[in-house]
Amino acid sequence: MTAPWIEIEENQQPNVPAGPGYSDYTWQALFASHVTILAYQDWYKLKWGFNASALFDEALERQKLFIETQYLIRADHGFEPPEYRTLSFRFVHRPGKPLLVTVIGKIKGRTRQEALEGALAFYSEIKHTFPYDYTLIPALSREEFLHLCGSDILEDRGASSSIVQVKRMEAPISQERDSPFLQGLWKTSPRAHEQIWRLLAGSECPLILNITLRPTILYEKERIRLLQSAEEIARVDNPLVNQSTLAAMKQRYREYVERRTSPWGKFFYLQIHLASTQALGESLSRIVGTSLALSSNGTFLPGYQVNMPEPDEKPHWRHQIRNLDLIFTGSHLSSPRLSEVADLEEVFAAVRLPYSPPENGLPGVTFSTARNA
Repeated sequence: MTAPWIEIEENQQPNVPAGPGYSDYTWQALFASHVTILAYQDWYKLKWGFNASALFDEALERQKLFIETQYLIRADHGFEPPEYRTLSFRFVHRPGKPLLVTVIGKIKGRTRQEALEGALAFYSEIKHTFPYDYTLIPALSREEFLHLCGSDILEDRGASSSIVQVKRMEAPISQERDSPFLQGLWKTSPRAHEQIWRLLAGSECPLILNITLRPTILYEKERIRLLQSAEEIARVDNPLVNQSTLAAMKQRYREYVERRTSPWGKFFYLQIHLASTQALGESLSRIVGTSLALSSNGTFLPGYQVNMPEPDEKPHWRHQIRNLDLIFTGSHLSSPRLSEVADLEEVFAAVRLPYSPPENGLPGVTFSTARNA
């Protein structure tokens, strides 16, 4: 196996304290790989089932398995591992070039050598467990690493640049001043992401869609607060609110709490950002948000919202994305940290590797298949 380029630096910036000894992990190591997308006629040959529909289902199951294997926390220990093992799924668009799909990994260590060894082991695992519908081509030099990461787009360019976070909406249960808030859930269909890829590929300006994923847990005090909130919401009675609407919102909150507090649940920090060297139109965040908060079976939840940094915060946001670190922007939830936490089903909805449908692929979309494309 060809060893990838490992970008190593000492970074003592605190970022959501993990388990005991996390402050000793001052070295971080990153790697990046280009994800090549097979043409449909080549992809079809990989099927185990009897038709293209079975092939598609098989591919989604492989993606789900890969994502679930990234959860490596013993929740019964009551803390996160201090290595901050993180993955970023990044779509990089440079006008006139094919859409570049990359996977970037990060891990921390107490020494430079420990971080290096951890990153090489992390890459080896990803290489040998990544869905075999795709080929990973690692960056072999710093130049290639920066290219795959879209570092040229993430550079701070002052007032002309833009960056936004697409989040699940937080909506008040009632119009009362101290009303509790209900958070939406990421839900999508198997093909909803096609609009996202088409819009990215058709952009006239350079841009990045970045999805950061890091395993976490729900702390006991957060579970208690969720259950308390459910009791509070069950008692909400506002005669000025349509009673059927209020009843539906209470039911949605009960379902939300059940998902968050179910035994042996698996949770991840999940953040979605768009960044460009130029101003981003609202259509891109709208398409991303709508695709990832798609209503189904006649059930509705709060959809999505878009958060933007203050002008003086943009360099910090860009640094955090380059560094595969989290960005916290505040929340109305009773446990604010949970605004950035998703359960496994939500991660399955938000993280989707592209595919080429028959016969001519997605209209206007060409995926990069060559190094440095």
